[in-house]
Amino acid sequence: MSDTIGNKPSNLKFKITIIAEAVVIVILLALYITSRTTVHTFVVEKEKMVSERQGMQKTLDSLRNEHQKLLTEYGFMSKDLKLKDSTIQAQSEDIQKLIESNAGKGMIQKKLDYLRSITQDYVAQIDKLLAENQNLKTEVKGMQENIDQEKVKNETLTKDKDDLKQKIDNAAVLQAVGVQAIGIRLKSGGKKEELVDKAKRVEKIKITFTLAKNPLVTPGPKTVYVRIARPDNAILQEGQSFEYQGQQIMYSLMQGVNYTGIPVNVTLYYSKTDRIIPGSYNIAVFSDGQEIGQTTLVLK
Repeated sequence: MSDTIGNKPSNLKFKITIIAEAVVIVILLALYITSRTTVHTFVVEKEKMVSERQGMQKTLDSLRNEHQKLLTEYGFMSKDLKLKDSTIQAQSEDIQKLIESNAGKGMIQKKLDYLRSITQDYVAQIDKLLAENQNLKTEVKGMQENIDQEKVKNETLTKDKDDLKQKIDNAAVLQAVGVQAIGIRLKSGGKKEELVDKAKRVEKIKITFTLAKNPLVTPGPKTVYVRIARPDNAILQEGQSFEYQGQQIMYSLMQGVNYTGIPVNVTLYYSKTDRIIPGSYNIAVFSDGQEIGQTTLVLK
């Protein structure tokens, strides 16, 4: 009995020890769980922060690349764009420093939003300049088309004027009408002319024509030239020349005429000084540097 009573304090002490140890274990377990949860939360927050900073870095890089592309293509368009370019560059550098220094997310995001707004304004300004340039090109094109049209009109008017002048110049020239050429032989002591058509009997070639009335021709002294070409193209009575179309050509006969604006009959004789041969003779009449009439004479 005494043993039983003596063991009670020992059992109580044992139980207290067990309970204390259990409490300690529970406390340690609680501390372990709490610590582990804290570490996990820290790791998650750390990973989230890294992810957010990577996202902000990616956003910054995207804005930089977009701006650089715009700068390469359109940066030359305006001085105002260059001013915005320096602002964007400075903001980009500030944001990069904030990201690298682990600054607060809110501050970095605010800077990114501001940079994005500047970039959007930059794009809007480029669109405006492009639209203005396109309008200017359209206006210039329209002006060029008007200039081309006016140029065509002027060229047409000039051509019409030149054509009209040419027509007037051509019209303001004497015209020899009714040009005839015959071979003659003189009879009765030179008082009578006999028409002959055989080359060996021809003593003279008689050329007649009328200078027609032309109000466009200035009245006054005129010089008329007659050019007789034999069948072999030799010019009868070679050695004398006049200017025709910038060249000196031979003539056979020359006669001065006082042209008063009314028809004038003209008669010229070519006396045989060169050999007259059978064939077709080409006879042309000239005045004021123009050919004003022609005919042919055929001799047997």
